[in-house]
Amino acid sequence: MKTISVSVEDDTHRLARIRAAETGTTVSAMMRDLLLELLRQPAEVGQAETESLRRGRLMDEVLNKFKEEGIGVDTSLVLTREELYNSDASH
Repeated sequence: MKTISVSVEDDTHRLARIRAAETGTTVSAMMRDLLLELLRQPAEVGQAETESLRRGRLMDEVLNKFKEEGIGVDTSLVLTREELYNSDASH
């Protein structure tokens, strides 16, 4: 694991420590999560999109299209475990 040092104003550091304590975490963990979130966002125009981001974007597009068209799974039609095993035994 690598270490990254960041310089911030005293007030910013104090507020970050308070927020971390309120949420039961550390400033380092908050910064790590923030950095990961920034890396998950789509690249700026003109920058290459990673394969993982591209697949995620395409999956979101497909799921949104399904939602728009009312395509989905009717969970009332799903068999319970007992119904599934009983139906297999009768065939």
